Amino acid sequence: MSEVVTRLRWRDALVLAVLAAVILGGLVHYGRGLDGDDRSAAGGPGTPSASSSPTAEATAQLEGAPPTDPAAPASPTGGTCWDGRETAALRLCGLPEGARGLAWVFPSFEANRARCHRARPNDDSYPVVESYACFQEALGQPVTITYDQVKDPAQVEQWLLARLGKKHRIKIPGAHGGRCVFRDGISRPARITGMYEQFPYVVSVYADSPLAAVRAWQKIVRQRAPEQIRGVRNS
Repeated sequence: MSEVVTRLRWRDALVLAVLAAVILGGLVHYGRGLDGDDRSAAGGPGTPSASSSPTAEATAQLEGAPPTDPAAPASPTGGTCWDGRETAALRLCGLPEGARGLAWVFPSFEANRARCHRARPNDDSYPVVESYACFQEALGQPVTITYDQVKDPAQVEQWLLARLGKKHRIKIPGAHGGRCVFRDGISRPARITGMYEQFPYVVSVYADSPLAAVRAWQKIVRQRAPEQIRGVRNS
């Protein structure tokens, strides 16, 4: 009898030991699973580091701009003003003024200064700040060319429209509104007047014949492009 009881106790002890081993193994496996999940959430192997900085190319793509090329030359923004001063931007240059300013705007005035003299204001014309008249020839005929710095280009255009009409105006597209030219071959003297839409400078040719006026305009008068009125940009 005592032998049977002893066998039962050994059997129960063995069952309890096996059960304990199974429970312990499950706990260890579960714990390892939780530890692996924590490492993945914290940026474990295979996960990019949150502290890494994006490259300039990646940043440019995000912002919708092309990548920056350190080797690419910078766009020129500076230049030389009409009066010879160097500048970081042409918009900082003032507008040309006086005889020197007119010589910049109209290179033909500079080239023929010896034939020019300062002209008196004409009360029957548009208001001027400074004016010069130059006496030259075209097709063997005398022509007069005037170079004016005016107060208001819009006022000049209105005056010319009132005198000559729209049919005698030719618009020349360009920067800053471009230019326009008025031609009057009916009146005497014949007249051709050119002006800038947004800058206060006007040049006029007067001659006894329309052909002489046209020839003088084509062969003598020289004007700067509107984008070069304040100066010349660095190349």
